[in-house]
Amino acid sequence: MKLRRGEKIKTEPVEQQANATKYANDSVKEKDSCKRYNNMCTSTCLAKLVGLFLFILYVFIPVLIKTNPWIFVKIVFLNHVTWPPFVNFSQPNHFGLNATRNFYLHPDEDSKLGIWHVLPTTLSVSPPLIESHYEDLLSKNKAIMIYFHGNSGSRAGRHRVHLYKVLANLEFHVLAVDYRGYGDSSPLGYPTEDGVVNDARFVYNYVRERSGNSPVFIWGHSLGTGITTRVAKELCSEGDPPAGVILESPFNNIKEAALGHWMAWPFKYYPWLEWALIDSISANNIYFTSDQSIRYVTVPLLIMHAEDDWVIPIELGTKLYEAALSSRTDKTGPVKFVTFNSTRGYGHKHIHMAPELPAILREFVQHCLQRSSKE
Repeated sequence: MKLRRGEKIKTEPVEQQANATKYANDSVKEKDSCKRYNNMCTSTCLAKLVGLFLFILYVFIPVLIKTNPWIFVKIVFLNHVTWPPFVNFSQPNHFGLNATRNFYLHPDEDSKLGIWHVLPTTLSVSPPLIESHYEDLLSKNKAIMIYFHGNSGSRAGRHRVHLYKVLANLEFHVLAVDYRGYGDSSPLGYPTEDGVVNDARFVYNYVRERSGNSPVFIWGHSLGTGITTRVAKELCSEGDPPAGVILESPFNNIKEAALGHWMAWPFKYYPWLEWALIDSISANNIYFTSDQSIRYVTVPLLIMHAEDDWVIPIELGTKLYEAALSSRTDKTGPVKFVTFNSTRGYGHKHIHMAPELPAILREFVQHCLQRSSKE
């Protein structure tokens, strides 16, 4: 193409296109740079968060507990974890316990223990009995079950109430106890091993003084098995043993129970676990060495444990059973270990749902009564 004189070639569109291409390339590079920066910031922040989490988990918490061992007392007893909340303990009928007396015992002038006395089903009458009649009925040859619950909650716990109903239908008196610091019992604050054991002993003595010829059994669940086993040891040593002992979801000692608890899983490979955490339990004089106490329990024992118990693994119940077996003689009562398959989903606190439980308890109680009649 020939150019006329004075005619210019228009190059603006080409230059604009080149500039646009350059701008686009620069924009892509800038976006890539921003993306890399954001990824780097995200990675850095994530690393910092993970580092902070690990520092809190493996440095701050162990040091905090080691320097403040009272924290572990609250973890062991969990008496401030209350469910259901806002319970009116004076109205056990709100929980379907119609023939039930709410009353209080006073181990000393500063203590008060809240107790429910649930009557056997056949002794339930309408109108309700006056309070003094409840004590009179304890001596009418119906078996008596004193129930010592585990940590957290109160005697109004849902699974506990369901068990009371099972036992009442089996014609047992049930006395459900809240130790000091639980439910509406006092003093509030931090329970101790000696304190809750003394509470249990006081309730047992109260029942024995009024039971006449009625057999008295003690039942412990979870942490309550540590209390029950120690109480049974003391009673057997003093010549005033219960008719039998029932341990539901027990452990062999509090140290291994703490190590096996799901809350200890993050510290499983922590090199100073026992020094930093577990030793804080014994620093507060909490031992619950059931595997030692049970060697001195001479009455028949029934141990029950679910295979899917993730709070207290069944391995600990097995160890307690083996400790009991190792001390059995011809003069001591037998020990029976009943397990429940994991497919049934009973976990830590729902053995009361087992349809065979009534038959298990009837057989155990009958054996205890036959043994007592021969002595």
